[in-house]
Amino acid sequence: MKVFLCEPIHQKAYRQLIENYEVIDSFDNLHECQVIISRNLKINQSLIDQCPLLELVVIHGTGYDDVDIDYLKAKHVHLCNTPSLNALSVAELIVTFVLQLSRQTIRLQKNYIEDKIHTIAPIEYLGHEISHKTFGLIGTGQIALKAAQILHDGFHMNIIAYSRSLTPDRAKELNLTYCQSMEEVFQKADYVSIGTSLNQDTYHMIDRKLLSLMKPTSYLINTSRGAIINENDLYEYLKEKKIAGAALDVLEFEPVKHTHPLLSLDNIVYTPHIGGSTDEALLRVGFAVVQSIDRYNRGELWKDLLF
Repeated sequence: MKVFLCEPIHQKAYRQLIENYEVIDSFDNLHECQVIISRNLKINQSLIDQCPLLELVVIHGTGYDDVDIDYLKAKHVHLCNTPSLNALSVAELIVTFVLQLSRQTIRLQKNYIEDKIHTIAPIEYLGHEISHKTFGLIGTGQIALKAAQILHDGFHMNIIAYSRSLTPDRAKELNLTYCQSMEEVFQKADYVSIGTSLNQDTYHMIDRKLLSLMKPTSYLINTSRGAIINENDLYEYLKEKKIAGAALDVLEFEPVKHTHPLLSLDNIVYTPHIGGSTDEALLRVGFAVVQSIDRYNRGELWKDLLF
């Protein structure tokens, strides 16, 4: 079986892959592949049409919003993903963001290197403790819940949450304070963390209407998909200091040029979509991808297929 892989995966998983399959890494040979492994590829009609032998697409991770699902189905190509295996890594990045925003560590380092700080413990960079503050979830998937647990257990933060599927009883089971709407989360939280999938309903969902509800001392965090936020509206609210800051692991169009307007602001923390990129997470996901191909090859994958 020939497998197309043009993006890096964990070296140990890669070695296991090449032991059992012929790996193709050139787009010139796409027409030979039966399986595609995708981390960030756009699996659109154009790419699918170049793969007449394609049987299976395996997502190296959870999200598949860059996949033309209808066209895959029409071509009788199967799809599977490897969900939740990088959840802890993304959750830990969310916690990192909370701390970085609260203590202005990125801004401090940048300004110090630029020779703008000449004293010890400059008062104008006064930070905040996060203990006992309110952390708000928009979406209550595995990543959100892991971050909430760390922040609640480690820093005694109050966790409030909204999702379409969350009920008051379920919130109580999860040790969350139930909110009836997104608006309620944005009004009450000191930190709002976005953890929803990208679809027609969530595209540019976070706009000036919701941002206007945030306290001027509050922060926005996004580790899900960049297009959930209207970046023009966010830029305005950050530039005019209508909210305290934002931390983003994702932006709408990636990779992001260093000239992106949001990156010019001093109240933003940005990382280039590294949420799930730790050694441990890539190892777990990489092995799961190879195992999915193994099970498909043996005719045992059916219960794991998305379709």
